Amino acid sequence: MQLDQISANIRERTLWEGADLGFVMARHWFWPLWALWWLTALPVILLSVLLLHEWPFATALLVWWCKPAFEPLLLFWLSRRLFGEELALRETVGQWRRMVLPRLLANLTLRRFSPNRSFYMPVSHLEGLRGTARNKRLEVLSGSPAVGTWLTVVGAHLEGILEFSLLMLLFYLIPDELQSESVWTMLSKDGPLITWLSNALWLLAMSIIAPFYVAGGFALYLTRRSQLEAWDLELSFRRMAPRLKMAHSMVTMAMAALLFATLSLPMGEVSAGELAPLSREQARQTIDQVLSAEDFGKKQSEEYWKYIGPDEKPQDSSDWNLDWNFDWLPRVAELLEYLLWLGGALLLGWLLYQLSRFIRYLPGRQAKEPPAAPTVLFGLPVTPESLPRDIAAAIEALLAEQKLRTALSLLYRATLVHLIHDHQLRIPDSATEGECERIVTSNRPDNEAGFFVRLTRSWIWCAYGNAAPGVAEVKQLVTDWQRIYGPPNDA
Repeated sequence: MQLDQISANIRERTLWEGADLGFVMARHWFWPLWALWWLTALPVILLSVLLLHEWPFATALLVWWCKPAFEPLLLFWLSRRLFGEELALRETVGQWRRMVLPRLLANLTLRRFSPNRSFYMPVSHLEGLRGTARNKRLEVLSGSPAVGTWLTVVGAHLEGILEFSLLMLLFYLIPDELQSESVWTMLSKDGPLITWLSNALWLLAMSIIAPFYVAGGFALYLTRRSQLEAWDLELSFRRMAPRLKMAHSMVTMAMAALLFATLSLPMGEVSAGELAPLSREQARQTIDQVLSAEDFGKKQSEEYWKYIGPDEKPQDSSDWNLDWNFDWLPRVAELLEYLLWLGGALLLGWLLYQLSRFIRYLPGRQAKEPPAAPTVLFGLPVTPESLPRDIAAAIEALLAEQKLRTALSLLYRATLVHLIHDHQLRIPDSATEGECERIVTSNRPDNEAGFFVRLTRSWIWCAYGNAAPGVAEVKQLVTDWQRIYGPPNDA
């Protein structure tokens, strides 16, 4: 994060001012944010309409439930654009797999109803924290979570107000001659046209509010980090650094001159009366004089209204005329029914996923054939036919000719051949020396793993670092190899 390239003015702000900064960013970059929302939401909308066209309410509910899948790309684009990085929409959409997919299940289940979703989203999607680390980070950042909650509540109400306003605007644009009924009569009907029109306007209102909701939560996150990490002070110091660097020599010279002038002044004589301690009365007078100053005391008058009239008696509840309206109960029941169906679908998907993990243990299922053993690893042949019959004798002959690299290569290849063909250790063709070391360490006993680690380090230093080991070290490796893998004639 390069604070020098940030587009916003970093200063000390309250969280409410931080949310307002997010709204300013959303207004400034509304069109790319709005386009990003539609690029990710439109496939889900079309799919839900295709599958649930007989249930308009379920279509809108499914799109609303998937909102956490549409918002991370807006957050990613904002985080790059705010720090001066220009990103095309195509490049941003290409980040969907990395930004959205790893946390999609948690965002659609456990975190779906979190009132601080926009404030917590940068911790998960930008910092990449999970589990305990994420919870600890949120405890540090959540100074006043009420602002994030109010951002969610106000955003939901603005969506409803905007949807109703657009719907009323459409009806009022219809000429009176073409209206067979009043506006309120048409709105009270449950016809498919009104339902689909209401859903379409709700999606439009949702897309308009989404950039402000994401940008507001991101600005709250930045404001909280700037408070904890003192970004304003850091930027001030960075701006002061060039000026201080230019004036460093002048300040040094001035301090030196001041120090020299101070030391050259004659020391004055101090009388004994000036050093005499104060009496109790003199100390009390001095303290009272200091405390009487304005800095140590302040008087403030407050005025407020207080009711002093007679107490009002509560009205008897028997006189109330209660007229309860239960017309909303069928809609709530329908909503609960859709939620139950959605929960059942999620549970079924989770069960199918768990079944796919354990299906290979079912009786009669044939195990997959193991992959073929590699013949070449990082340029070295690792087949039994490529080795001499007496490994130790061949290495002794190479050491006598001072061919340390060839001798160490032969010992390393012989060890890999034993591991692959005698112990059936599966090593892929594309493995490196380090990956082979990790595979051997996690699958073989400690003494064999320790020997392979020492052999691998010696081979890497010799092959790539041009630092051949000594003859005694190679002989010790051969001795250990014979102790682990048996007589050389068995190779």
